Amino acid sequence: MIDRFKLHIASKFQNFKEQKLLLAFSGGLDSRVLLDLLCQLEIDFSVAHCNFDLRADASEADALFCARIAKQHQLPFFIKKFDTKSFAEEQKVSTQMAARELRYTWFDELKEQGGFTHLLTAHHLDDQLETFMINMGRGTGLKGLRGINTDKILRPLLIFSKNEIEQYANEQSIEWHEDASNAQDDYLRNHLRHHAILQWKAAQENLLQQVTQTFDHLSLA
Repeated sequence: MIDRFKLHIASKFQNFKEQKLLLAFSGGLDSRVLLDLLCQLEIDFSVAHCNFDLRADASEADALFCARIAKQHQLPFFIKKFDTKSFAEEQKVSTQMAARELRYTWFDELKEQGGFTHLLTAHHLDDQLETFMINMGRGTGLKGLRGINTDKILRPLLIFSKNEIEQYANEQSIEWHEDASNAQDDYLRNHLRHHAILQWKAAQENLLQQVTQTFDHLSLA
């Protein structure tokens, strides 16, 4: 995976090592693997962690874990704690939407204050498929069907599946924190992931490879 990642960076992200990069770091599997890959390539970057204070002690444990990993790799570390539930009530939006707005508003502030050129997130190929299905269900246009927008945010893991990321983490003995809410079906994305997409993968063995070709075609439209 490290070799594919290195080639992907060289071909798709020109002058990557010359940019001032900020990694959105939850401490979960995906962002933990992206952090490791960036360190393997000796790329300079900083780390930002959002504590949404939605899971009591588990949220605090995630924050401490992220701080420890950043310190272990000698990476500049930013953290902010949010009163997400109060914000959601004030704005009359779902907790999920509130967390998204708080997260990206803070990231934009950090970019402006710290002179960061790009935000990095750890979205992968399975995320891309889920976003495609969600947008299709909303009656979106061609832009939405292209999946995850990559205009303002760099997502270097989009060529990798969740299984590939997890396999790499296990092979490299990488430690991460699992968010228990990912196992619940409260959100549409989780429901699609645990049911519709799981059954689709079982019915079509090469689904993700075909999906990759579809996104390539859509990007040219």
